[in-house]
Amino acid sequence: IAQRAALAAIQGTGDSQKLMKEAFIRRRDLICGLLKEIKGLNVRIPQGAFYVLPDISYYLGKSDGENKIANSDDLALYLLDKARVATVGGDAFGAPNCIRISYATADNLLVEAVKRIKAALERLS
Repeated sequence: IAQRAALAAIQGTGDSQKLMKEAFIRRRDLICGLLKEIKGLNVRIPQGAFYVLPDISYYLGKSDGENKIANSDDLALYLLDKARVATVGGDAFGAPNCIRISYATADNLLVEAVKRIKAALERLS
């Protein structure tokens, strides 16, 4: 199946690649814009990926009374538990003060995810 997919990509007109690229740029700009509105997140615009790695240093050492955020893995687990949003700690990607958030999904799901992330982060002090 991979060979047939590769053949179709090579022989195609390029329209589907163009549409996919435009969709990912739109999603990237959407999620980065929304994340930049969250206090304490430092967001750099990715240039060639389907995920963003916002710096979460501001939240290290903070707590909601139950959970203390010591590192990016703690924050990823906190967001999974409290916001029901899956992220990944940045250690595995050489970015220990970041979390990895994929934007390979529908726009409305990105908006909802960032809304949940923001609400959960606002509970940390």
